[in-house]
Amino acid sequence: MNIQFAILNLRTCLIALFLLLTSIVTKGQNKDSVYYKKQHEQGVKKILINGKFWVWTQKIGDGKINVLLLHGGPAQSHEYFEIFSKYLPNNGITIYYYDQFGSYFSEQPTKQQLNDTTLWKVSRYVEEIEQVRKGLKLSKLFIYGHSYGGLLALAYSYKYQTHVKGMIFSDMNPFPKDFDQRISFINNQTDSILNATKKYNSLIQRKLQGSSYDKKVYQEAFDSTFTRNFVLRLDTLPDAILRTKVHKNFEVAQKIGPSTFSLNYADMIPKINIPVLLISGEYDFIISTKQIETLSKLFPNAQYYIVPNAGHICFIDNPNQYFPGLIDFIKRNN
Repeated sequence: MNIQFAILNLRTCLIALFLLLTSIVTKGQNKDSVYYKKQHEQGVKKILINGKFWVWTQKIGDGKINVLLLHGGPAQSHEYFEIFSKYLPNNGITIYYYDQFGSYFSEQPTKQQLNDTTLWKVSRYVEEIEQVRKGLKLSKLFIYGHSYGGLLALAYSYKYQTHVKGMIFSDMNPFPKDFDQRISFINNQTDSILNATKKYNSLIQRKLQGSSYDKKVYQEAFDSTFTRNFVLRLDTLPDAILRTKVHKNFEVAQKIGPSTFSLNYADMIPKINIPVLLISGEYDFIISTKQIETLSKLFPNAQYYIVPNAGHICFIDNPNQYFPGLIDFIKRNN
């Protein structure tokens, strides 16, 4: 994926949010053994939305505190959240995985549905989340959103906060201008890292000087460096990440993209009175430490913390720093 092109088209595609997880473009979403296994696992419940299509959910744990997890992408799967099952259920917190409509484990859209623009709006997904809540028979819950899922959590909490005990907004930036600035800064940082590397120094110098350079070599180096430093700072990718990468529905992501910043999140934020926790990785490519601090002051009742030595997927980069604060917030506000 070309990051420079994505920056220019941020409001129409949101760069599909994960460089790491958008390198495989699939059509038709062929199902593998993981799909069929998960459809029959304990705690799975399929919920019919508007009598038109079903979405996949799975309950993990039996605690009295309930947390619904909203994945990013758009149109990724819940799989990169599997690490949550190692930390929250043991602390009396029941988690609910949920693949949004069009994501891998939920029903896939028909050609007609793909062309129905009303289906691919953030506002429509907010109503889907509300039907999921009702389908799971949860009167009140904590809503957790990571990356693009953070925007869904924010919009849902604004409209349905009587059903929300608290919102967790992880690794996202609700303001397009700030989002642009952060992406541009990280883009330059990536070039600086490459420039300091003997292997790519001359290539970066030619690029900066406006001379011709090997764009293919540059893009491959840029993508890997960007990912390793600002998305997921691990040398070896966990299996859950590899599966999420394969199972992303890029076709659906492109449909949702134009709606990403269609809502006025700035107007919503001061009216969200429930407890809010903002979390970000120290090296997150979407939101900076300063931006998240500023954002926290716009909510009536919010706190934030930064996960050290972590990128965009900070709960996998540094779980020992991520989960204690998350669990503490949930328990204090239950």
